[in-house]
Amino acid sequence: MSGPAPSSVPAITTAGPVAAAAGASPLTEAGASAEVVDGLRGYRLAVATQARRYKRYPTQAMASGWAGSADIRVEVGRDGRPRAATVAHSSGHEALDQAALAMIDAGALRARVPDSLRGQAFAVVLPVVFNLEEQ
Repeated sequence: MSGPAPSSVPAITTAGPVAAAAGASPLTEAGASAEVVDGLRGYRLAVATQARRYKRYPTQAMASGWAGSADIRVEVGRDGRPRAATVAHSSGHEALDQAALAMIDAGALRARVPDSLRGQAFAVVLPVVFNLEEQ
């Protein structure tokens, strides 16, 4: 997967088994129906769209010349509420990772869960790119 520009909406990058029962792993794209895949992509787009408004390049990172990309995982429970985002892959800089987590958490809280995913636990991964040239 190539890294998108910070303002672009990234493609879905979820992986893992489809949840079959309560307490199972969150639903993901692997082996899922077209309707579920569309729902995961729609949710990912909704989170990315909302999260853009909350992107802040940390001052310390800018001053130090730090750039990078962090992959942030969001799990959503059967109740439709997102759990706290986690870092699936670090940018290599704690300040950038924390800014990415805050951004995606804010977006996930405001994103609408598609009808095809209601009542199901699922997870998505979104890359957040910090690039000094685009600031």
